[in-house]
Amino acid sequence: MTKQIIDEKRELILKTACEILARQGFAKTTLDDIANAIGMKKSSLYYYYTNKDALLDDVMKREENQFRLRVEEALSKSESVIDKIINYEKAKFEYVQETIKLHDISTTVFHEVKSKLFEHIKRIHSNEIERIRKLLDEGVKNKEIKKCDTKKVADLILTLSEALRHREFYFASFTVSTKIDFTNAVDEMIFAIKLIFDGLSTN
Repeated sequence: MTKQIIDEKRELILKTACEILARQGFAKTTLDDIANAIGMKKSSLYYYYTNKDALLDDVMKREENQFRLRVEEALSKSESVIDKIINYEKAKFEYVQETIKLHDISTTVFHEVKSKLFEHIKRIHSNEIERIRKLLDEGVKNKEIKKCDTKKVADLILTLSEALRHREFYFASFTVSTKIDFTNAVDEMIFAIKLIFDGLSTN
């Protein structure tokens, strides 16, 4: 097989795995389920993945890459540091919302998969803090905001963002539909960012 065919097949496997994992959760999903959904023999699937953990690892890497592309696009549309961070957060909320809708992920499945991906989550968390810190450093350099502990401010922004999403997941877990709506959370996040920047403003 050529590299292109291998890459295309792997992408199909990952896309299908993502959809099935979203419906059934990690514990209930088998490699047979994924192979059958694609119309592939299990032995052929083993050419790409020998176990579910390896497959889930690549599913997460695929999502990370798609999220990174979405965020980079959002950042390219703004100039001031506050607009960049607002657009960054909006893109993040929108990505999570779209991913949940696209794959019909319930809050139960989301938390189960998240618990399996703790190391991925820690790396994403560190990368996000570093990205926000660099944006804030840029704002300090350009005299848009006061000199401050940009690492602590970045940590605060990320903590608020995560708390607002977790709140929506928590409330949704008590409803019948378990659908997530981040509309209010996004508005509150933007309000919080503006409050933080009011305190950091050089004007």
